[in-house]
Formats: sequence, C-alpha cells, structure tokens
Amino acid sequence: MKIKKLAAVTLNKVFRNQTYTVRHGLAKGLKRKGGLAFLPAAIASAPERVAEEGFLLKLELAGQTVYDVGGDQGIYTLFFASRVGDEGKVVTFEPNPESHRRIVANVELNQFRNVDVRHLGLGAEKGKLTFVFPEGEPARGSADAGIQAQLLQEKNPRTIEIEINSLDSEVAAATLPPPDLVKIDVEGLEMDVLRGMTETLRVRRPRLFIEVHGADTQSKDDNARRVVSFLLDAGYSVFHVESQEQITRANVETARQGHIYCEPQAAAAD
Repeated sequence: MKIKKLAAVTLNKVFRNQTYTVRHGLAKGLKRKGGLAFLPAAIASAPERVAEEGFLLKLELAGQTVYDVGGDQGIYTLFFASRVGDEGKVVTFEPNPESHRRIVANVELNQFRNVDVRHLGLGAEKGKLTFVFPEGEPARGSADAGIQAQLLQEKNPRTIEIEINSLDSEVAAATLPPPDLVKIDVEGLEMDVLRGMTETLRVRRPRLFIEVHGADTQSKDDNARRVVSFLLDAGYSVFHVESQEQITRANVETARQGHIYCEPQAAAAD
C-alpha cells in the first residue's frame, strides 16, 4: 500500500501541469490539469469510489445551488458545475492557495460561468487557523490537531495559515445564493463547519453530503457520533451511502467510513 501511494504521489508531481480530458469518475469528459484521471479507471480509481460516484450521479441537480466545502483540485466542483447547468450555481470554498489555484484553472479550462471559487475555509466563526498538508498532497491537508500531528511526522510537511469564516456569515453577506446541497470534505473539521451553518440549516434546510474524518478509529467514531447527533437534532435523516443503511444513534459507527447523505425531515428545534 505504501509503495502504491508513493507511486501515485510521484506521478502526480510529474503530471501536475498536464492538461487532458478526464477518462473516468465524476468529471469524465471534462478538461483537467493535474491528477491521474487520464489513466484507465482500473489503474487510477479506488474501488470504494464506485458507490459514492454512483450515488452522486443519480442526484437531480439541474438549476440548483451547490456549495463545495473543501474543494481540493476541483473534481466535485467540475461535476457539480456540469450538472447544475447555466441556471444553477456552484460556490466552492478552498483555503489552500495551491488547491485554490488549481480549481480556478480547471474551472477556466472548461469555461464554466456558473462557479464562484472562494479562497477561504469554513468553520465555526471568522478567524485564522494553522493548516498542515504533505508536500505534493494538498488534498490531505487539515486544520484538525490530531490529523496534523500525524502529517507532521511525514516527509516534507508544509504548514500555512488560512482564513476561515462561518457559512452563516458568508450567506448573510448577501453575496451568495442559499444552497440546495452542501458537500463537506474538511478532514476533521466537520463539526466546526456544521456549527457555523446552524442558521442556514434551520432556515434554508439544504441537503448535505459529508465525509467524516479523524486521526484514528476512535477519533472517527467520536466525530461521527457528534455529527450524526447534531444532524438528527436538527431534524435531518442520515443515510450511509456505501452501506445503504439509515443511520441512527444506535448504529452511528457506520458513519465513520465513507459518506453520509442527509435530508431535512422536520423543522429544526428552536
């Protein structure tokens, strides 16, 4: 596994400036700079992505507003932009300057005019955070202390300071349309992002697509329990994409791996 990972990192560095048409995955048929999606799916794709991608491809998104929170290199952004169409809107939040530049470049390559890429992270409130990521792997970057401790043990970690704000504050600034769907992939800061969008969840009731992270199994369990409890209390149903199970407080450990999809079922409690 370590050899395969090292090979992928090396190839990513070699081909980081190559522009090509994506051969598989959510951005299939779109243009992209960097990454390994020009390789056959059997080589470049992880099997666990099949359920995630199949689920997202079935979502009706035409004309909707989607927030991509934690944009990395913009694969989800490109996918959402292609699906919402000219009448829809995609707003992407990415605090890492390297990843932000790559998203902007990939959006421009595809001439999308329905995407707003914001060089900003989301959290519980406005401020600054320390962000650590491995050299050549910005997708694994995190502001979570537990994950950072692991990353700092790896070769050539980079540490930067990032700007964050709450989603509620961003929406209240009247420059953003309210979201219909919010995708969250923030490497351990899921609860901070959710706490910073309490008003948006209460008033706008967007659907959510979330990947729960943690430094180890116990951290993931604890994080999944907090996330699921928060969403159930907010009147949301929680569905585990990979197992196709409905998540409750009784089987919350299922949510520590893969992705959860959440839909509003009732008004949030005051």
